[in-house]
Amino acid sequence: MANSTGKNLLDQRRKGQAFLDELRQFHQSRGSPFKKIPIVGGKELDLNALYIRVVSLGGFAKVSDKNQWAELGEEFNFPRSCSNAAFALRQYYLRYLEKYEKVHHFGEDDEEAQPGNPKAFLPVGAIPSSYNYQQHVVSGKQSVPRLSFPHRPPEPQQPQLPSE
Repeated sequence: MANSTGKNLLDQRRKGQAFLDELRQFHQSRGSPFKKIPIVGGKELDLNALYIRVVSLGGFAKVSDKNQWAELGEEFNFPRSCSNAAFALRQYYLRYLEKYEKVHHFGEDDEEAQPGNPKAFLPVGAIPSSYNYQQHVVSGKQSVPRLSFPHRPPEPQQPQLPSE
């Protein structure tokens, strides 16, 4: 009996590694590669188990709508000292698994995947280092926006005393 349990564990590890390989390839093709598995509560997060569990509950949107991230955190047996486990699970799912879920589970088109030409992403809150003046070109003429400031009201004048 112990042999079958060991075989199941080995089979789970193989499936988990195959899932990670596919997930890494998915991210690589989108220009968002990752090298390290996230750590939650001092141990590597099992992205395969997280994906399977969230999909079984209806996907990211349903888990979020029903606010089930805390329940998921309990299922992963994180230490009690890991008070942000639910938040971490949600954030890591968004980062690593949400787009994958949309494409592979729900069958949505991955408009961002372009093999050989990964889409460049700016980090959230990033400010471009240059301004795109070409966005103002209309019919071949370049129109550079001018800054306009509200006009100041005229300065009040001293009343003139009638001259005698």
